Amino acid sequence: MEGLDILPFIHYSLNLSTIIMTDEDKRVENLFWVRDRLEERFGPIEKDRTRSPLDTLIQTVLSQNTTDNNRDRAEKSLWQAFDSYEEIAEASKETIAEAIKTAGLQHQKAKTIKGILTGLREMGGLELDYLDDLSAIETWENLMEFDGVGKKTAAVVSLFALDKPIFPVDTHVRRVTSRLELIKSGENHHETLTELVPDKDMYQLHLHLIRHGRETCKSRTPQCRDCVLLDRCPTGQKELDND
Repeated sequence: MEGLDILPFIHYSLNLSTIIMTDEDKRVENLFWVRDRLEERFGPIEKDRTRSPLDTLIQTVLSQNTTDNNRDRAEKSLWQAFDSYEEIAEASKETIAEAIKTAGLQHQKAKTIKGILTGLREMGGLELDYLDDLSAIETWENLMEFDGVGKKTAAVVSLFALDKPIFPVDTHVRRVTSRLELIKSGENHHETLTELVPDKDMYQLHLHLIRHGRETCKSRTPQCRDCVLLDRCPTGQKELDND
């Protein structure tokens, strides 16, 4: 009978232990909550599979430090000036720069584009098929070997065009995840988010974080009162407390 008397206590203790969460558990739970809230806010996104990996790489180079509209205008102008990647590879950097000037930083971007196409041609062809058999990290690192291709650009191409799970981090993703304290001080955003975010969620969450950063979690004037993530945003709560 004495053994039976302690059973309820043991059962209670076991249940209590199951709800004790580590800091890392809480961070992952908050990340999933953010993922779900943003999907409720913006809706699901289907991956665009109409572009080749090389198309995506060139487009992402054009998008560096400019708006989507300027990027699209530059890309349209590029293909009005040239009929193929082979023609672009043969062209001078000055001619390429003139074609993409609406993207800004045209001379720097022309040098990058020319370098990418020249390098690919030397490897045997103007395509990125050679990356297919590499791991995600190997693909990311390989793309960064092109002069002018940084972590974000390489991650976008890896995830968007090659289905390699590397989480791209731009200024909006960095700002939103930092304000939410999903990234700890000293951590690398790319590496941490790649580790924490499930592969299947990366594409949509990346785009949702960018949209949230542009529309609500703005750099200088965050719209904290209208934010769907306010309940779990320490920065937003402090901002409102100081008003």
